[in-house]
Amino acid sequence: MDYNKNDHKITVKTIEKHIKVSSDGVVIAETDDALMLSEQGHGDTVYIPVRDAKLKYFKESPTKSKCPYKGTADYYSLNINGNEKKDAVWRYIKPSLDFIPIKDYMAFDQNSIDKIEM
Repeated sequence: MDYNKNDHKITVKTIEKHIKVSSDGVVIAETDDALMLSEQGHGDTVYIPVRDAKLKYFKESPTKSKCPYKGTADYYSLNINGNEKKDAVWRYIKPSLDFIPIKDYMAFDQNSIDKIEM
C-alpha cells in the first residue's frame, strides 16, 4: 500500500519473514504476519498483529497521540518482571480509512525493547 498526500509518503508492506520481538530478555511477540510501515521523516516501523503479542505483558496507558495521516494512536506500557516501560507500544484501534491495513496491529518503541529479530 502506498500513500502520498501533500508530498508526505507512507508505504505499508508485508514482511516475508518470521519476526520475534523481545524486551528484558522475554519474547513479547512472535509472528509470520508482520507489516513494515515506512514513513517519510520517521523511518521504518515493524507492526505485529495484536493476536501474536503476549498481552499479559501489556498494560493500557492513558496516553494517546494524533497522526494527521494514520489517526489516533493508543499506547500501552510493558511490564516484565516488575520492570515497567511506559508507553512502549502503540496501535491505531480506529485508523483513518487509508490505513485500515494496520488496524489490529501494534508497533514498539525501539528504546523500550531489546530487539526485533527477522
